[in-house]
Amino acid sequence: MKIRTILYGIYLALSILISLTLAAIPGIMVFAWAYNNIEGFMNNLFWPISSIHPWFTGTFAGWFPSFFYEHFWFIVLFVPIGLTSYSIFLAILLGLFLLSRRGIPFLEDGYYNAETEKWLLYEFYEVYYILLPYFAGFFSIFTDTRFRHVWFGAEIGKGTVVGNGRLFNPERTIIGQNCFFGYDAILSGHVYEGNSLYLKTVKLGDNVTVGANAVILAGAEIGDNVVIGAASVVPKDTVVPDNTIWVRGKAIPRDEVERIPSLRAEGDERELPEPGEHI
Repeated sequence: MKIRTILYGIYLALSILISLTLAAIPGIMVFAWAYNNIEGFMNNLFWPISSIHPWFTGTFAGWFPSFFYEHFWFIVLFVPIGLTSYSIFLAILLGLFLLSRRGIPFLEDGYYNAETEKWLLYEFYEVYYILLPYFAGFFSIFTDTRFRHVWFGAEIGKGTVVGNGRLFNPERTIIGQNCFFGYDAILSGHVYEGNSLYLKTVKLGDNVTVGANAVILAGAEIGDNVVIGAASVVPKDTVVPDNTIWVRGKAIPRDEVERIPSLRAEGDERELPEPGEHI
């Protein structure tokens, strides 16, 4: 392993630790300010907010420990205060991760040998994108969506719903308009082939539906108005034509799908093509 690779590994670890530390400070400061000042701030607001604390203290005197009355507003607003502090932490962490990622070289499309410096650089480059949801906690439902993918380099057209789909390599992903991804559908801009790593951008056209658990691999190009069947696999560098449905490793024109015996609805008695006939 080259010295430069080791240095990049050290840079990766330090950048993550420093990012976490710097991002945590403002969030902690907001939380501390709320603990020390929220009572005076809320009690000096306009009526009826300013009257809530005195009313509660007088009405329920002796019902709770003294700490509750002294920090009434902090306890009542604990959840929004906590979420605000954590959202500040997460927003700063995202910015620092994006900034730190620029220090790792980006690999162009192509083949790379196993356990080489470039292979490891690819792994380092993806760490920031992969780690963010682990620190997001409650906010992971927002970070594992279109916004996170775009921030890390994906090109996603208007009206496209990534939803529960998964983009393994956002920087190698181009998606057109009005596309939809089923649960755990995967777009991967990389493929491991024995001792080689293959990297290439995945491209989807407009109005593409990717079924649940489908996998589209590096270099695949999906045309417009295409349906990728659930649990299907589109191999690397495959070109799927416009207006087709991809099932069982084949692209079938939409208007001919029902003519295939295994795909026809049960009880459909329409005439079928002869064996071996091209459709």
